[in-house]
Amino acid sequence: MAIKILFTADNHIGITYSSFPKAKKHLQDERINSFEKMVQYANDNQMNYFIIGGDLFDKTSIGDKTIKEITGILKKFKGELVVVIPGNHDFYESSENTLWSKFRENVNPEKVVVLKEYEMFDHQLGDQLVHFYPAGCRSIHSDKNMIGWIYKAEKNKESINIGIAHGNVSDLGIDDADRYFNMTKDELKSCNMDLWLLGHIHVPYPLNEIVTENPELFMAGTHMPDSWKYKHDGNAWHIEIDEKKKVNAKRYKPTEIKINEMIYNVNSNADIDLLVNKLNEYNSSKTALRLTLKGRLDDENKKHLHELIKSKEEEFLTLDLTDHISKKIDAGLINQHYPNESLPHLLLTELLKEDPEGTVIQKAFEILDKVKSKK
Repeated sequence: MAIKILFTADNHIGITYSSFPKAKKHLQDERINSFEKMVQYANDNQMNYFIIGGDLFDKTSIGDKTIKEITGILKKFKGELVVVIPGNHDFYESSENTLWSKFRENVNPEKVVVLKEYEMFDHQLGDQLVHFYPAGCRSIHSDKNMIGWIYKAEKNKESINIGIAHGNVSDLGIDDADRYFNMTKDELKSCNMDLWLLGHIHVPYPLNEIVTENPELFMAGTHMPDSWKYKHDGNAWHIEIDEKKKVNAKRYKPTEIKINEMIYNVNSNADIDLLVNKLNEYNSSKTALRLTLKGRLDDENKKHLHELIKSKEEEFLTLDLTDHISKKIDAGLINQHYPNESLPHLLLTELLKEDPEGTVIQKAFEILDKVKSKK
């Protein structure tokens, strides 16, 4: 029989969203709401397994209330099994009264399993035997990955063999310091899994929306955008494996929240109008936007631009503005600052004729203005 998996990872429940002070509460709530949407999606699509590839939580010191909220959501899964491995942010600690001991106290161990040991876990699904090979984390950093034992383990060719690991993959993620359980594609391939489900890299893989050939590994990315650094859309994988081990998959996006950045050059009224049109294209109530403005404007147009952005600000979850607009140098500004026929007036007027949009006149004006202010 075919098996159906909802695969997610790097949920980072408990993340503070401190870079979004205006929207942090909304984003924190939506992170949990969209997690619950994944469980509902899995139920609606009769998924057999709900698999979490590490970093379900943002840290090991998550409060009891949040743990109970998440375990309460996972209890709603109607399929066969929730399978969880610890990631490097929520790494496994064996002592009592720690994150995973509290987590297990709040779930039915026959329905929700935390694969903390480096050993195969088997599950019978109808007439199909499924073997899970976990490689979770027991620390936040390591220069070694945890998949070595899987390479050595015996495999049953009749079962569907699924590796679940957390860590960086060379060529797919960046680990310059070699601190994040780094794996290579060759190492993963040598373990002879029918499928790898990997957490840690916050970018989904493969890039296709629909997958009809086995890519041999899937990375879920995050189920919701995390930060200005990780702006990718929220993502999870709906994966199906038939009795012949043929794999089909498609992406599921649990949230409409988006984090975007825009760099925009504005030098005229027309550019201002175009910018407003671009801002209107966003689903602003679901978008956090970092807007960087460049270009040159006179004082009047710059004031007008800031008024327009101010009027749009409340529509966005967050509109973070960085203004690098320079003062536009024209004849009126030169006349305003320097007497006719004075040396600065003559110099700036000549530069304006030669290259009105260039950087030379801008620099000359700034230097002369600085000299003038010191007198």
